[in-house]
Amino acid sequence: MKYKMDLKLRKTFGLLFFFFSVTVLSAKNIEIYNNIAITDNSNSKAVMYAVKALKKDFNVKFGTTKSSKEVILIELNIDKNSKDFDSYKIEISDKKIIFNGTDELGLIHAIYAFSEDYLGIDPFIYFTDIVPEMVSSIKIKTGKISSKKYTYKHRVFFVNDEDLIVGFEMEKLEYGFNLEFMEKFYETMLRLKMTGVIPSTLVLADEVHLKLASDMGLYIAQHHAEPVGSVPLYWPKNIPYSWSTHKEYFVKFWRDAIERQKGKNVIWTLNFRGLLDRAFWDDDPSMSRKSSAAEKAKIVNEVIETQYNLIKEIRGEEDPLVCGYLWGELGGMYRDGLINYPKNTMILFSDQGYGTFPEGTWKSAENTKLGKGVYQHVSYHNRRTHLRINTIHPDVLHREMDKAITHGLTDMIVLNVGNFKEKIFGVQQMVNYMNDFDSYKNQPNGNYYFDWYAKDKFNTSSQAVVQSYKDFFTNQFDLGDPERKPGDEWYFFYVERLLNMAYQKEMDPSFFKKEFPGKGKKAFLKLKDFNSKMDFALDAYSEIYNLAEDKWAVSVQHTLEAKGELKGSRLNFYTIDMALPTEKMFNLTGMAADFSKSLKYYLNKEYHKSQLAAYAALEHAKKAVEIEKRIEQNGSGKFKDWYRWDETALTYRIEEVLENYILHVKDLKFFNLEYKNRNSKTPGIQYKYQPFFDSKYQKELIYMENAD
Repeated sequence: MKYKMDLKLRKTFGLLFFFFSVTVLSAKNIEIYNNIAITDNSNSKAVMYAVKALKKDFNVKFGTTKSSKEVILIELNIDKNSKDFDSYKIEISDKKIIFNGTDELGLIHAIYAFSEDYLGIDPFIYFTDIVPEMVSSIKIKTGKISSKKYTYKHRVFFVNDEDLIVGFEMEKLEYGFNLEFMEKFYETMLRLKMTGVIPSTLVLADEVHLKLASDMGLYIAQHHAEPVGSVPLYWPKNIPYSWSTHKEYFVKFWRDAIERQKGKNVIWTLNFRGLLDRAFWDDDPSMSRKSSAAEKAKIVNEVIETQYNLIKEIRGEEDPLVCGYLWGELGGMYRDGLINYPKNTMILFSDQGYGTFPEGTWKSAENTKLGKGVYQHVSYHNRRTHLRINTIHPDVLHREMDKAITHGLTDMIVLNVGNFKEKIFGVQQMVNYMNDFDSYKNQPNGNYYFDWYAKDKFNTSSQAVVQSYKDFFTNQFDLGDPERKPGDEWYFFYVERLLNMAYQKEMDPSFFKKEFPGKGKKAFLKLKDFNSKMDFALDAYSEIYNLAEDKWAVSVQHTLEAKGELKGSRLNFYTIDMALPTEKMFNLTGMAADFSKSLKYYLNKEYHKSQLAAYAALEHAKKAVEIEKRIEQNGSGKFKDWYRWDETALTYRIEEVLENYILHVKDLKFFNLEYKNRNSKTPGIQYKYQPFFDSKYQKELIYMENAD
């Protein structure tokens, strides 16, 4: 009975028939249990990985003890005569289930669709540890099941700014990425019906984790700054990075990259950027930012044509699968009609890192006669953004994806997922749209998703759970643009940059150029001297931090209530997905508020008050680091040391920087009191009176005058 109720719940929210339609002819109920025999006729290494996962899924649903009932036969086939991409059929009859894929991906997706929709396996199970109710058997209907057409044909995850993944479980390594983890990660992508992956940044074409992704059935796609799988960062240092003067070196560089990907299914990137994901003219001695757009476009067009011809030559393909990203400067040049791509290119219109697309995107899309797709972020790194928490509101993703799909940008999508683990909330919403936007297009906005997520992940309609996710977004502050919320990366960036300005007694105009809290930017810019500007800025930041801290404090209390309504694996996941991140944001925001107060005291030479506020900030920073440890150790503990190689959000560095700052402030020569030797008359009394409140007894109790 419980299983039928779960199916009804999933159907209600548009999940059960995401990926297939059911034809029932004289249907009857049959029993499924843990006694299966699998015949794999696919002759596919990739399918073998999915078979291994399917066997485990049966154990998760029914327990590891094999049933004594009659064996259920499972047959796996690939229709080699079909030309359809990534589709499947499942035939369910008494004691036999046949999976037929039109290709390797279709068969793999059929297996994982069965696991999700009949066995109740959460596609994110490796990361969430959410398990279905264990039973000895379930009843399902006989019939034929056919997959539906996906909204996007090519669906790709981009594992970008992957500092945590690179350092994870390095003790087990024989190579730079832990392959046990990467196998589970790629499995998760395939469970979510992805077709491809950019497996990391700065990835060489023959790296082991890239080969693993290909072996598991995923197409290999490429970073917008790493055309045809090359890595410009590894360009020879003694060779100028100039297409105008050193074309032959570029041709060899790209040829080598293409040849190393022999035997893999690849979606090739055609592009030209600089050595480290910047405009190419920043590294080309013969070019500059002042060069005309026509001059720049001429080089880009020559490069694209050369790359495309190399792919055709080396791969022997007349129409290779290629894409071009409109990221950064290429977007503007393309919208101006200056960039020429081959006729079979999929043009990927790019958001700006925060989910929203730049002005002119939709008009440009209407004028594009080539294939069209999307490069979208749920994770973004620029030192002040959102790598460890979700900051892009569901309403933004719903609105922007609605526009993209309405304008026909559905040939390909690349979703930047960062380190993935902290981004499940945003990833799940995007996966829903990538696979079956029709089930959600009639929603007036993205606010429905809070209830959907609570039901899907926690099997609850609890207002406490739903509201905690809504408030997580409400509590976040902005710096002038309500749809560009600074995330967890912001806090170290803020402390570091403000301290540099304070120590050097010099403003950094670039820090305030685009973003400023509240509505005081114009007044701030009118100020002339350093102290006035810093006082004004610190007051403005303090105001937004204090308001946000108060909200986060309330939300921490609400998560305690929400946790009381959950149990088991769902409680465990809620704790790491919402409760602990909420507590972490409370402490990071509190740290920023106290640090701002301390720095203002410091600049005004009230050094002891500065020290006390800095101590309060340090305590918040320590708690934020402690919370990351609790996230690592929660549940099964398999993500122990997940944050060890944090090189972007740098939560642990806040603690280190504040400790050094306090040492500086504590130096007695900086105090706003004359130097005196402490000579407390009673143990502990120096601590009791440390705040230096006004008291006629203060001098007598703590200090002796002229105690030399």
